Amino acid sequence: MNGLVAFGYGDAMAEVVEARDLTTPSQHGWAVDYRIRRDDGEELHAEVRCWDKAHAAAERAANTDALAAISDRGSAAALEYAELVESPATRGAVLISIWFDPADAGNLRRRVSYERPPA
Repeated sequence: MNGLVAFGYGDAMAEVVEARDLTTPSQHGWAVDYRIRRDDGEELHAEVRCWDKAHAAAERAANTDALAAISDRGSAAALEYAELVESPATRGAVLISIWFDPADAGNLRRRVSYERPPA
């Protein structure tokens, strides 16, 4: 598939079109911005962040789901959620924020922001 990463969910298929590492040297962890094309052809962004403390919390809790998501830098979670959020065609720019919670065994948290309110 031309080097793109795809995630199939039922009939839906989202793909990473571009991934940019946003990690800064002073950050204790990592951050990645994914530009994702949904099955309907619309594109959105997902920012995934993981702090070292969240990774350590997931390891201490033996949180296999969080550790799996951390190991692929949240790409599968971002692709899955991209198919579930509202359409960029009706809501304008869409930004998915995903992070791992150091206070809750490293569990994945997510939030979506829309440019426009619902019609």
